Amino acid sequence: MRKFYLMSALCLVTFLGLCGCKSTTPPEDLQPVPEARDEPPAASMGGYKGDLDGNGGSGFGPGKGGNGAGSWQGGATEDSAARSGGSGADGWTEADPSGNRLNMPIVYFKYDSDQLTADEAQKLDAIAEFMNNNQGLGLVIEGHCDQRGTDEYNRALGERRANAIRSYLAGRGLADNRMRTVSYGKDKPAVQGTGDEVWKQNRRGVPVPMRMGR
Repeated sequence: MRKFYLMSALCLVTFLGLCGCKSTTPPEDLQPVPEARDEPPAASMGGYKGDLDGNGGSGFGPGKGGNGAGSWQGGATEDSAARSGGSGADGWTEADPSGNRLNMPIVYFKYDSDQLTADEAQKLDAIAEFMNNNQGLGLVIEGHCDQRGTDEYNRALGERRANAIRSYLAGRGLADNRMRTVSYGKDKPAVQGTGDEVWKQNRRGVPVPMRMGR
């Protein structure tokens, strides 16, 4: 009988050791992935070809000879749904009803940056010359970001990008009252999807030529 009790006690201790106890070691803490701030392209998305129309032509259209308007080749295109367009209370209306923004080039930015690269500045030089030859036009400058990061951060970054373009054009003689800025943050991507090739096309400043109200 005593042997029976000893064996029963031993079995009970073994059972408790295997099944009745849990490890007190806490699980490994998972570190949150740092929030990816927005951001643009590693290289220019295109190049300006041809001369601007010195006689105040209607836009950056296909050029012929020295007097033809330049044509922009490369870069993302945007449909009218992704642009400001429309008309404001002050009478500003979109200058190009086709939605092509008179074929003005899009300006791209590096990741998490509002600094203009040399290649993108060349686009703005062409835009400034065109605007100075077409005094009846104003310019709405849209700031955009890629899809990463918070709404608030990208809204502020888009505003800085638009203002960087505005400041550059002002330095090239474009009157400040002919320019307006708006930031869409990451709300209006030019290209849907993920990955570097998509994101770099969404980190941009978009010039929208407008006819100014009288």
